[in-house]
Amino acid sequence: MRIKNRAALETKKRELLDFARSYLSEAFPNPDRQGCPLDAALRTLAFNPNESEPTVTEHLAVCSPCFRRYTELLAELKSQQRAEERSSWTRISVWSRAHPLLVGAALVFVLFIAIGASLLLNRIRVPNPPPLDTHQAPNPVQPVNPEVAYSPFSLDLSGLSPVRGAESATGTQRRVPVPSSPLDLTLTLPLASPEGHYDLKLTSGSETVWSKSAQAHLLKGKTLIQVEADFRQIRTGNYNLEVRSSTGIRLVQPVSIQDVPPKGGEQKP
Repeated sequence: MRIKNRAALETKKRELLDFARSYLSEAFPNPDRQGCPLDAALRTLAFNPNESEPTVTEHLAVCSPCFRRYTELLAELKSQQRAEERSSWTRISVWSRAHPLLVGAALVFVLFIAIGASLLLNRIRVPNPPPLDTHQAPNPVQPVNPEVAYSPFSLDLSGLSPVRGAESATGTQRRVPVPSSPLDLTLTLPLASPEGHYDLKLTSGSETVWSKSAQAHLLKGKTLIQVEADFRQIRTGNYNLEVRSSTGIRLVQPVSIQDVPPKGGEQKP
């Protein structure tokens, strides 16, 4: 039964990935290629993602031509890797056939090392621990850190409109105060927001100071995200709370991290 469930889960994952690729390949036409990065930037994202700019990844979520080009580059990378693997195994096979005596000597040497290590381990004896001195004072018990208490805190994002690409929040949005403490955070997403995986992050300019992933669930007609967020290490000040879905929907809410918790359990932008 577990094997069947696992196979069904893998099938659903593949179907979801295929749907996401199909959706991103057609849902955001950009015939004039406005704001598109250079092909070299897409190649860097495919071949050396650690050296790529974050804005390139964000652009792929709102531009179907660039996303299709990116998938082509990934296929090219996979083809090169398969060719390199075949070439490496071919060189090893040719060298083994050309030097059979060296290969046999290496195998005998490894066998002798394994036998010697086994004999050495059999000779080793773990020393008995010293007898316990009953007159010796016992070691003090180390204090255990108390569990972190997460306070309930709700943030209503139902009035936000999705933004595209690297756009930031509009100046008309009210900045919501958020306490600098461990929070059992509940986010209410806009009406008809899909369930599923979301990425959350707290940013200051181009710097990300906190991030986490969570699942959104439908409850009594509302799409909610519930996640533990510990903001004790975040310096007080103004930030943007960004919420991005796996399909590219992005919400941006300006917040203000404060030492003193604001009054009330739910904040609305």
